[in-house]
Amino acid sequence: MENNTDTSISILFAGGARKVTGSNFLVEARRGEVVTRILVDCGLTQGGRFCESENNEPFPYDAKEVDAVFVTHAHADHIGLLPKLVKDGYTKKVYTTKATADLIPVMLSDAVSLIAREAAQCDSVPPYAKEDVENLIAHLEPVAYKEVISVREGITATLYNAGHILRSALVLLDVWGTHILFTGDLGRTPALLTDDPEIPEGVDYLITESVYGNRTHEPVESSEKALKNAVQYVEKTGGTLLIPSFSLERTQIILSVLDRFFEEGVEPLPVFLDSPLATRVTEVYARNPDFLRSEFQTELQKGNDPFSFKNLRVTYTKEDSQEIEEAQGAKVIIAGAGMSHGGRVRNHEKKYLPDPNNMLLLVGYQTPGSLGRRLQDGAKEVTIDRKKVSVRAKVAKVGGFSAHADRDDLVAFAEKVNPKQVFVVLGEMESASFLAQRISGFLGIKTYIPQKGERIELENLGT
Repeated sequence: MENNTDTSISILFAGGARKVTGSNFLVEARRGEVVTRILVDCGLTQGGRFCESENNEPFPYDAKEVDAVFVTHAHADHIGLLPKLVKDGYTKKVYTTKATADLIPVMLSDAVSLIAREAAQCDSVPPYAKEDVENLIAHLEPVAYKEVISVREGITATLYNAGHILRSALVLLDVWGTHILFTGDLGRTPALLTDDPEIPEGVDYLITESVYGNRTHEPVESSEKALKNAVQYVEKTGGTLLIPSFSLERTQIILSVLDRFFEEGVEPLPVFLDSPLATRVTEVYARNPDFLRSEFQTELQKGNDPFSFKNLRVTYTKEDSQEIEEAQGAKVIIAGAGMSHGGRVRNHEKKYLPDPNNMLLLVGYQTPGSLGRRLQDGAKEVTIDRKKVSVRAKVAKVGGFSAHADRDDLVAFAEKVNPKQVFVVLGEMESASFLAQRISGFLGIKTYIPQKGERIELENLGT
């Protein structure tokens, strides 16, 4: 197709620019009077709160005029504002993989309750309500990897495996022959539970995440050893090992590692999974074995659930959660949320942080401003639900269980994709700028770090 002076292609970085959360990117393709608008992700901005106040701000585009939405995966910072989009008038389809479509109702039913509680505490209005989540579900359209979705003549989208969490996706847009690839959150290589990321060919523009763009993960083996040491530490002290964990992927990784530990002879302490959301997500994982690495598929086919074991106790109700305190002796509690900005983990932190016989093990990224970040940074006293809590428990962090690509993974991915230009997003400025310099300096690829709200015109490279 020949270039046409009457055409233009642009990206509006509506969210996720110079910040880890709030993924929200609008591609506009204009040909004469016809404008096609494609949204990639529509996520919550998170920080000290699960749902920051800026999520109530109007979108910088008209939801009614968006022609298609493509979702990379089911984490709240990528899907958390989809109900608001529908509430504001979006009427078309929301395309994603089948597993993500299964996870979205689970994740958003939890999110809407948490958002409502936060809004009540802060005397503010939530960005959407339960009925908006129900309306969104009707718009979900599951598609397979490498299935070509036509948005308009000459404009298509194709999903590829991102290797981040269960059936996460890269989104490749073909706009009149110009190829634009969004990573969403990219998985590490090798991935821990899923298959490794795929490498689409012929990419012109790469929009890449940069959460860990300035650092490398510790080896998985080191994190596994640290987890084993933590379990054995509380076994000796008779204390509690508290693990704030993200319900989607991180919890399943921790459960699979603990399952192996206990099979190998580690003392089987009582393990409490105190997260109804994580429990429902784990059930989705077990129902989708084809989406996991081959070794997990084999175990599930044998009837051996890698996400469960005899000493695992799942709590569903608040009463069940409160009864965990009655369990005497050493124990392990896995509870949401991963950054301690909500969920049942906060009640456990109020109970167990003041005791030096206990340990808090942080197993994921802690965004600036979150309670988890303050604990990671060594705070000796924190405020939880307006109550001052002293921190005498041992606090440790492991980074090897991350499902995110690290600096070397991201550079290697950019090298394999070999685009003409890279836009670095979904990372704090320090990590984004470090990654941009690496890609530019090592690979000689033009890079840019957009600001939130910035619209960038792309060259129409179709021929």
